[in-house]
Amino acid sequence: MAEATPTMVFVYGTLKRGFPNHSLLVASATPFVGAASTAGPASLIIGPYSGTHIGVYERRPITVVVDGSGEVVQAEAYFAHPSYAEALWRRCGGEEAEIGEYTVDHAGEYVPKSERLADAAGLIDAIHRFVATATDNRRRAHGLLP
Repeated sequence: MAEATPTMVFVYGTLKRGFPNHSLLVASATPFVGAASTAGPASLIIGPYSGTHIGVYERRPITVVVDGSGEVVQAEAYFAHPSYAEALWRRCGGEEAEIGEYTVDHAGEYVPKSERLADAAGLIDAIHRFVATATDNRRRAHGLLP
């Protein structure tokens, strides 16, 4: 029987050491190889991995740099789908709300899986409602809606 080839995984968000979901990596006996950072700013998604097939997320290549050695490694990350990414970015504050590094404080805003909608289709509907709410509030503020 052929031996399995190990796969290097770059994690971010709540899977990072010291964050709420890191225990999932620990429980899987996944060894820690080293720290790395994205080579440039990246608007990474906070959420479940499901949904790439129905337009919730898309996987795109990113470049990460291993801390200390400077080694450049190619990885994949989950990004908001283009159908709503810009509207969501604006709804969440746009450029003024961008963060340099995802911190434990940001992780405090993470919605536990037990409190999320049961399927990815429900998630995309919730995203569109969230974005539309901001649009309606702006229209009301300008007297365009009752």
